[in-house]
Amino acid sequence: MQMKRMKRLFEIVVLLLLAGCQTPMPMPPPAPHPTPAAPVCPEPPAPPVDQLGAVTAYVEDLRKALTLSQGRGSADLAQAAAQIEVLAGATDAPTEPLRAMAALISARLAEQRRLQDNVDKLTLQLRDSQRRNEQLNEKLEALKAIEQTLPAKR
Repeated sequence: MQMKRMKRLFEIVVLLLLAGCQTPMPMPPPAPHPTPAAPVCPEPPAPPVDQLGAVTAYVEDLRKALTLSQGRGSADLAQAAAQIEVLAGATDAPTEPLRAMAALISARLAEQRRLQDNVDKLTLQLRDSQRRNEQLNEKLEALKAIEQTLPAKR
C-alpha cells in the first residue's frame, strides 16, 4: 500500500513537471507607445509691485487693528472692530486670502466688545451696590447713635 502511494505520488509529480514544460510562454508586453509629454503649467506670475504693496498695507492695517483691540477701553475695541470691518469688506483681488482671517478677527472682536460691555455694566452695578451699602451703613450708625442717646427703659 505504501508502495502504491509512492508510485502514485511520483506519477503526479512527473505529470506536473511535464505540464509545466508545455505551458505556452506568455506574450511579450506590447511595445510602449510614446506618451505625449504632460503639458507644463507655467508658474503663476509674481504679483506686481502694486499688488504686493496692497497686501502689505492690508496686513499692516490688520496689525494695527489687533493692537487697538488689546486696549482695555470700549472705545479702542469699537475702533478696532470698525477698522477690521472695513478690511473684511475689501474687494481687492490680492487681499482675498486675508479676508477670511479679517472676518474671523471681526467676529472675535464683536464677541470681545459684547463681553466688555457686560463687564462695564456689571462694574457700574457693583459700584451702585457698594454706594447703597455704604449709605445704609451710615444710616444704621446714625440710628445706633440715636438709640444710645435715648433714656434707658426701666
